[in-house]
Amino acid sequence: MVDASVPTLRPSELKRLAQLDEHNELSADQVRKSSKRLGVPEEDLWRWLADRRGASATTDRGDDPAPITTSVDDPDAATTGVDDPDAATTGVDDPDAATTGVDDPDAATTGVDDPDAATTRIDAPDPPTTRIDAPDPPTTRIGAPEPATTRIGVPEPATTRIGVPEPRTTRINVPEPPTKYVGYGQVGHRPSRIITLADAAGDGLLPQISDGDVTNFRADAYRSLPPEEFARIDAVYTEGIQTACRWLAEHTGRPCRHDLNQNGVGSWLGPRGAGLAEYMLSVLQPRLSAPDRFPQGRSAGLVDEWNDILSLYRFLGSLVADSPGRGHTITLLRGAQAAFLLHGLRLDLPPDLAYSVGPGLTTVPTDDDLIARIRARTADPVDAAALATALFTGATAMELNAIPTVALAADALIFNGPIGYTHAPDLYVWVIPPAARPLLYDARVQQEARPASNGKLFAGAIGGAGFRLRRLAAACEVTLPDLYHWHHSWIRQAGLLRGSEQPTPARNTDLLFGLKLARRPRRRRTR
Repeated sequence: MVDASVPTLRPSELKRLAQLDEHNELSADQVRKSSKRLGVPEEDLWRWLADRRGASATTDRGDDPAPITTSVDDPDAATTGVDDPDAATTGVDDPDAATTGVDDPDAATTGVDDPDAATTRIDAPDPPTTRIDAPDPPTTRIGAPEPATTRIGVPEPATTRIGVPEPRTTRINVPEPPTKYVGYGQVGHRPSRIITLADAAGDGLLPQISDGDVTNFRADAYRSLPPEEFARIDAVYTEGIQTACRWLAEHTGRPCRHDLNQNGVGSWLGPRGAGLAEYMLSVLQPRLSAPDRFPQGRSAGLVDEWNDILSLYRFLGSLVADSPGRGHTITLLRGAQAAFLLHGLRLDLPPDLAYSVGPGLTTVPTDDDLIARIRARTADPVDAAALATALFTGATAMELNAIPTVALAADALIFNGPIGYTHAPDLYVWVIPPAARPLLYDARVQQEARPASNGKLFAGAIGGAGFRLRRLAAACEVTLPDLYHWHHSWIRQAGLLRGSEQPTPARNTDLLFGLKLARRPRRRRTR
């Protein structure tokens, strides 16, 4: 288990790998450990890193000027690249000086420093030059040997480059890793592929899925997997479509016609969720900024944006609350995306969903057998509830310690987070699996019965930096998942994408097959 609870927030696993790779500090051992944490094969992570390098390389331009190799202050030094175009290749300023590199242009050609030495050119006038208007000969002599560089009594030129700027080693304004490519089938996005999930070993799990988006997820599985494996994926995919269609019909009041041309209402401000949103808003009292969404809503105001995000988070959490693994979660979510499109709506998810973290992806599946074991091996209901919550949320110790008692709703934990927030997408919503709900109800009763309660649901059960929680997990013989802050969760990323402009998906046979409006996808082109 990796603990990223205090005192700083730990970046997501992929962002950490990208930062190490950008600074040439990435090792195979780090990729191997990240592969075990995410449940993704090493080769898929290496391919993702290679795609990221390729995306970053396209934005790098060679705008840096070539660094000057010498910057000596002595203009008479030999071979230093002087500015006199008529000077000889030795770098002296007097075109009539000898090629020995000495400072006295009237000195003899022997290269000594004696000014009284006899010369034959003392009183002779300089010969007329005939190359005034002639172009300079090329200074590069390919294949010609360099002249002798022995300069008796002449000091070596300085090797320091004074005043010459060093070439830049950092790439400013380099775009973010490939997670900036959002939406459906954006131009220049990497091609999808079938990935194998290392931790998906067992009945009911899906070991091989596509890492593409909803436009080609089902088509990739149809073309690349055996018929029996595709049938298993298609059953879970269909479950995601049906669950989302029922939820949308209930919240929007519009029947599911499976018509790609219908226009959605733009939001799902259902009457059932409005009451819960009003209550939680009055209890938690978040410091929300002025809303800029839904200006034409039925009751424009803070509750509109709050209700929208709260309803979305509760739906996504409930969809994957009972998921047995990463492959199952991703397939359910792709089916839900297809259902939203059939209702004329959009459900935008992180583009690297297959490699993301959060509920259903990096958490522990919670069933009746696991809850029964936790109950049998813990004496305090608060301890049992805290351990179960850590398993199905993957939350850090800091976040678990901050959950107030009033955050417990009928089916979810809803609160402002350890430090509060000002934007609705930062709202914490953890849907509780049905098997674990009685544990949390008992913990609330226990905390409210204490005479000196501090208002925290898991007070006394987590311990400093989560040490007591680890001891509880060891006593119950369960393994805590890797702990990630809510801000890195795929659910929050979906909330951030909720109000952004995304490209419209191309209506090709792959998309129609994903929406179950076509019998089969197009054939893969052979190269």
